[in-house]
Amino acid sequence: MKHCRTFEHTADMGLEAHADTIEELFEALGEGLAEVICPPHQVTTAQMRVLEVAAEDIEALAVDFLSAVLNLIEGQRFVPAAVKVTHADSGSIRAEVSGEPLDPSRHRIEREVKAVTYHQLQVVHEGGQWIGRVILDI
Repeated sequence: MKHCRTFEHTADMGLEAHADTIEELFEALGEGLAEVICPPHQVTTAQMRVLEVAAEDIEALAVDFLSAVLNLIEGQRFVPAAVKVTHADSGSIRAEVSGEPLDPSRHRIEREVKAVTYHQLQVVHEGGQWIGRVILDI
């Protein structure tokens, strides 16, 4: 089971996710980031994009992966509805992101996320659960 919630952090916003597997953790974080920007009930799963990201460690992987999701939204104007991670380990991830091109007449952008930061970043496996915390620069 996976879930993600936001939390307040000075002028920024945080995401915290808990999941049974590392794949579910990255899914929850990716979907949580997308939801911060545009409510998922406004988005269909009409198209899919594949993200492949590699990094030197699992925390850098979390930032790089979320930055890739952010680039889909901000750079490519593609709004995610769901994230399915097909592979994840401590250094790489492959994910299928379902969604559709941004349509301002149907998609209300809630807030702009400037960047995913390393500030207070945490990705750990504790008590049989994966936990991820990341701060977003709003």
